[in-house]
Amino acid sequence: MATMISNSGHDENGRYSGGAAGDQTGTEWQVIPWYNRPWNCVLRHPKASVRKLIAQLAKEAANNNKIGYDQNQRETFWEQLKKVGYYPSKITVKCEADCSAGVCAIVRATGYLLGDTKLQKHSGTYTGNMRAALKAAGFEVLTASKYLTSGDYLLTGDILLNDGAHTATVVSDGAKATSGGSASGGTSGGSAANGEQTYKVKAGDTLSKIAAAYGTTYQKLASYNGIANPNIINVGQIIKIPASGVTTYTVKKGDSLWAIAAAKLGNGTRYNEIKTMNGLTSDTIHAGQVLKIPAK
Repeated sequence: MATMISNSGHDENGRYSGGAAGDQTGTEWQVIPWYNRPWNCVLRHPKASVRKLIAQLAKEAANNNKIGYDQNQRETFWEQLKKVGYYPSKITVKCEADCSAGVCAIVRATGYLLGDTKLQKHSGTYTGNMRAALKAAGFEVLTASKYLTSGDYLLTGDILLNDGAHTATVVSDGAKATSGGSASGGTSGGSAANGEQTYKVKAGDTLSKIAAAYGTTYQKLASYNGIANPNIINVGQIIKIPASGVTTYTVKKGDSLWAIAAAKLGNGTRYNEIKTMNGLTSDTIHAGQVLKIPAK
C-alpha cells in the first residue's frame, strides 16, 4: 500500500496564485500517494504524539474544501486556524495557504494544542528556512537516501522538504517504517490524540530516569499515575506521560466545562479542547471528576 502524503500544490487553475479562495476542485490541497519531488530531507519530530497530531491536522486541512491554494493569500489559512482553536476541520470561512504556509501553520497549531512553546514559536515561513527553523524547534533532519527516494521508511507526521521548491506532510506509515524508542530516546508504548504518551517500564528503570527522558519530574509522574511510592515501579508497568503543559482539575459542584475553560484557559470557548483531551462524548461532568486541562 502506498505511503500517503498531505500535499498543497496549486490553485484550481493549476497555477500558484490568482484563483478564488477555497478549494474549488478538491485537488488544491489533497491526500495523495508519496512521489519523488525530489526531496532534500525529511524533518521528523522525536515524539510520536507530535507526529500523530501533525498528520491529523494535515489530513483535516486536505479534506476541508474551505481551504485552498494561493501564494498571494497564504496567511489567511493561519488566521482562520487560530479563530477555530487550531483544528482545520472546523474552518468554515474560505481561505488559502501554500505548501510551506500550510505546513508551518500546522506545526504551530500542534504546538498550541500540545502546549509545546518551541513548536508554537518556530520561525519557519517558507521552504528555504524551514529546515533550520524546525530543527531548532526539536525536529531531526534525516538525509539518508532511504528516506528521500521512496516512502517506505517514512513515519506518519514526517515532513518532506525540498528546500527550494516544496514541502508536504506524511499521513501514513511506510511499509518498512519503524520508530523504536526507549526511556533515553523516545516512547516505548504508545500515544493518544490528546498528546498523552505511555511508557512501558523496563529492567533498570526508575521514575526519575523516565521523567528526565520526557522533560518532567518524578513527582508529576507519580501524581499523574496515582503512584503512592515513587520509588517503586515494576517491569512491564505502563506509565502515562502527560502532554507538555497539561495539568489536572477536580470538578466541583456547579462547575461546567465552559466555566472551567474560562477559569483555567482564559477562554470558555476552549471547552471542546478539555472534552477532547478527556475523551468526553457529552458536556456532562460531575463533582469529584478529575479532568486533564491542556496548556494555557
